[in-house]
Amino acid sequence: MENMIGQCLLYIALLALLAWPLGIYMGKVMDGEQLWLQKIIGPCERGIYRVMGIDPTEQMGWKRYLCCVLLFSIVSIALLMLLLMTQRSLPLNPQGIADTSWDLALNTAVSFVTNTNWQAYSGESAMSYLAQMAGLTVQNFVSAAAGIAVLFALIRGLRAGNAKGMGNFWADATRATLYILVPLSLALSLLLIWQGVPQNFAAYKTVALLEPLADDNGVKIAEQMVPMGPQASQVAPKQLGTNGGGYNGVNSAHPHENPTPLANLLEMLSLLLIPAGLCFTFGRQIGDMRQGAAIFIAMTLLLTAAIGFTAWAEQSATPQLAQAGQVDLAARAAPLAQAGGNMEGKETRFGVANSALWAAATTAASNGSVNAMHDSLTPLGGLVPMVLMQLGEVVFGGVGSGLFGMLAFVLLTVFMAGLMVGRTPEYLGKKVEPYEMKMAVVICLTTPVVILAGAGLMSLVPQVVESLNNSLPHGFSEILYTATSAGANNGSAFGGLNANTPFINVLLSALMLAGRFIPIAAILAIAQSMKGKKVLARSAGTLSTCNGMFVFLLVFVVLLVGALSFFPALALGPVAEHLQMAR
Repeated sequence: MENMIGQCLLYIALLALLAWPLGIYMGKVMDGEQLWLQKIIGPCERGIYRVMGIDPTEQMGWKRYLCCVLLFSIVSIALLMLLLMTQRSLPLNPQGIADTSWDLALNTAVSFVTNTNWQAYSGESAMSYLAQMAGLTVQNFVSAAAGIAVLFALIRGLRAGNAKGMGNFWADATRATLYILVPLSLALSLLLIWQGVPQNFAAYKTVALLEPLADDNGVKIAEQMVPMGPQASQVAPKQLGTNGGGYNGVNSAHPHENPTPLANLLEMLSLLLIPAGLCFTFGRQIGDMRQGAAIFIAMTLLLTAAIGFTAWAEQSATPQLAQAGQVDLAARAAPLAQAGGNMEGKETRFGVANSALWAAATTAASNGSVNAMHDSLTPLGGLVPMVLMQLGEVVFGGVGSGLFGMLAFVLLTVFMAGLMVGRTPEYLGKKVEPYEMKMAVVICLTTPVVILAGAGLMSLVPQVVESLNNSLPHGFSEILYTATSAGANNGSAFGGLNANTPFINVLLSALMLAGRFIPIAAILAIAQSMKGKKVLARSAGTLSTCNGMFVFLLVFVVLLVGALSFFPALALGPVAEHLQMAR
């Protein structure tokens, strides 16, 4: 247990150490300040502006900014669908992989464009190299860049000054891609290649097994197909952009995507690095680093609690495993002693600690990549990833989207605190009035409404229920997790549910679109409203939004909204399953 605690603390310390300087750098990039990278990337940036006819200094209002986000996303969905539905006739397909169906193409395109990266397919058997590179990997970059762009539109609305607009979406997305996502992904790709992640265009290889196996029918299996292809270049942006869509079906549990303990650490740090850094970017942009630090601390407290609870649940395992002698709860220090814990669905090279840490981090962020199968977590261990997503993925959350979602909770907290003391609520010197509160409530409640509506619809369809591998509480947990993953734009899966059907593909596409673009529209409306307000002088009665009390209130409000919204559904799923096991 001490080793587990040490690993978790090391992870959080490294994350904070790397996030601070990265946050400062990202602020300089998005403000267009002079950087040494401009000597290398600057000509490419200016070339993009010329080809697209963009004036990077042009300012947009919130409606035009939103229209640009929507137009870019619609075109991206259409082009990606076209690529997936014609991949068999296109080059870079040495395995002759077939075209996808229209509903799977729609689901996949919407998934990657909304930064969800839900996968109703197994990547190595359903996607050609061209589809992986020109389709999915490209969206790993630009969908993340769109989230960063929207965040900076909000920041410009919140900070002091009377700018004419909230920036230019095309310039913001271009800078985020070229100066943040591409350099970081290039560095991480090289590190992963060094650790053994494949990066080639070779056909899949057939290799002999060291120990031949027999299938359920007694047929001997002596060979295995080993996927090749450009894997490192997709794994890097999938982690850094909080995308999570794996090159292989089992994602980062596959030894190609995640071959070593060092690769595992690098990928875990990457999936939270940019969202954590953006907290400090926010502090820098508004001229008060304490504000960014307060949000970072609130997120870190929630993440630490989630990691700790998941690790405890998986280390303790279930009563059935303990009774069968499969778990040594005392975790004796003898070299050959079983260290305890639920190892079902986990890689032995990572163990309980790294699997629990990854499960919490990937659902705290809008990432969704996995290095263990979440369906095999204990009921309480599986509850934590669901809760983290159901909170709106604001515990760091997606690139850009996590922080602007948390800022909606900040406005809600400021408003509630103002009611308690009888003062007009203010944030960063600007009054928070009914219009901003309406939009903040829309953001905070979109995720619960979308998730619960989706889970309810799936539970009512007999074909969905019949396709489950499990019944009773765990079966409902699989449905709830699927709706949660789509509605919260996460993309991880519990498994046990046949998700590749026309009904589920279309339904999840609708959930992903609503979960992504309704909050974006509301946050841009808030940015426009706040931008035009005067900054008030600070007085003795002004509520501090960067002290310990406010951090506590913010954490309380985030948990309160989640608890009130999802407790009944969770009680029918993981809570009921845990009580059933404990009898």
